[in-house]
Order: sequence, then C-alpha cells, then structure tokens
Amino acid sequence: MSRFARALKPLPLLAVGTVLLASACGTGDAASDKAAKNGLPAAVAQSGTLRVGMSPDFPPMEYIDEKTKNVVGVDVELVNALAKQLGVKVQIVQQSFDQLLNSVQTGRVDLVMSGLSDTVERQKTVDFIDYFGSQGRFYTLQSNAAKYTEPSDVCGKTLAVSKKTDYYQQAEDFDKKNCSGAGKAAIELLPTDSGSAARLQLEQGRVDLAIQGAENLAYFEKKDPSKYESVLSPLKSTPFGIVMKKGDSNMSGAVLKAMNTLVRNGTYEKILTANGMKYAVITPALNGSKG
Repeated sequence: MSRFARALKPLPLLAVGTVLLASACGTGDAASDKAAKNGLPAAVAQSGTLRVGMSPDFPPMEYIDEKTKNVVGVDVELVNALAKQLGVKVQIVQQSFDQLLNSVQTGRVDLVMSGLSDTVERQKTVDFIDYFGSQGRFYTLQSNAAKYTEPSDVCGKTLAVSKKTDYYQQAEDFDKKNCSGAGKAAIELLPTDSGSAARLQLEQGRVDLAIQGAENLAYFEKKDPSKYESVLSPLKSTPFGIVMKKGDSNMSGAVLKAMNTLVRNGTYEKILTANGMKYAVITPALNGSKG
C-alpha cells in the first residue's frame, strides 16, 4: 500500500499522538449536540473528538515542526477547519504510512488524512472524500532542466521513481505513449523504495530525472531554490482523499457536507492558495476516482 505521492522516508512512530485543538461550539452537552446535529456517528459526537491518522513525514502536507515538535502542514490546517465546522476537537494519531488504512478499518482512528490517494482498488475496502488534486511532476537538477522541453526529450534517459507509488505506473504509461511505443528509445526506469531514494539517485548523478508530487517539489524548491526544477507538463491528477470506514454513511455524509461548506465560505481555497497549491483545488466528492 502506498500514498500516491509518498516522497520521504518514514519517521519513527511516536508512541503518543499529538493533540491539536479545533474549537468546538460550546462545551459538554452543547458541543455533543452540535456534533450530532452535523450527522457525525454517535461515538464521535459523544466524545467530542475526531481521531485522525497521519504519517507526518510528507511535507508540506504533514510533518513534524523542528522547533515545536508538533505535527503541522496543509492537511493539519484543513482537518482543523473541518473539525471546527463539525463542532469537535482533533486528535492527531501519528502512525507509519503502512498502518493508516488498517487503522481506519479497525476503528483505531475515525479518519485518515495523510496525502493518501483515492483509487478504485482502495475503494473496495474504505471510502474517500476527495479533497486535493495532486499532480505528479518530472523534475531534474536545475542545471539540466533546459534539456527537457518536450516529452520525447525523456526518451532514452534514466528515470528514478518510487515503486511504491502510482507514479511508477504513470512512468511506464508515459514511456509506452511517447518513447518505446512510439519508435523511440525506451526510458530506463530505476525503481526505488521511496521518493527520497529517487532524489538521492538524482543528486548522485545515477539518473537523469525523477518523478515526485508537485506539492513536495514546491516544498523542496522553497528550501533550496537552486537545486531542483520541474520539467514538462504535470502527469494526470489523482485526488487525495479523507479516508473512513467502508459504508459508514454517517461519517462520509457529515464530512462531505462540512467540506462543501468550507468550499462555499472560501476557507478551503484560502488554505490551499496560501500554501501555493491553488492547482489542487477540486470539488469534494465521495469516491470520486473512477479509474
């Protein structure tokens, strides 16, 4: 299992989740009443707390702030806004990425919001509320970026990409369409265990290019503006989804309604735009991926 744009090595699992508060309307029974009125499952409404699974090794979506040691990022901002709309608090439960789907299926967490892609295969076991239009990007060292202006420029080159992500299949499809399947030299794919491993191959000169999510690249380009540069057009957009137990119509209905409210009042787009991700704005949908 993998997130569509999983890019960094997992961090050690922390024993205790970090609690981040999203203000509830009132306290005690009043807050519980609001949460119940918003359609949340009874257990969540009564507790007043939404347990959210995150693997905080995916900047800028979710990561550990070096100074405060808290989980921060775009997903944290969005889930706190979502919880405020629902009238509950948020408890971030830190987990390794491989634990996330099982955790929501077994009820250890109520939701997962951790850059996890909505795919038809995953829809067999969990439900998604899509909220973020992620894009894969080819990138290379900035000194080599001028070499890649059209798809055929990648033919015959070496390309590193994490085998654990959907980007690997997209790279194979790109090769068949533009290179090996079009009478040109095939792309030499180097599968890696993670996006960070792919970046290392690029830095060490062992490959010509790599693929990673646009959100990650924006983060790394901001940290080191002279190192990497995206090239060519984005790959097909695949949405990240808020994950919940399969068939839990109360939860999916409440989350979708709250997300649509955040869209209408401008909070959703404001958060993404402030983080340089206006490209990722989509219309929230239940299990929106169809193939």
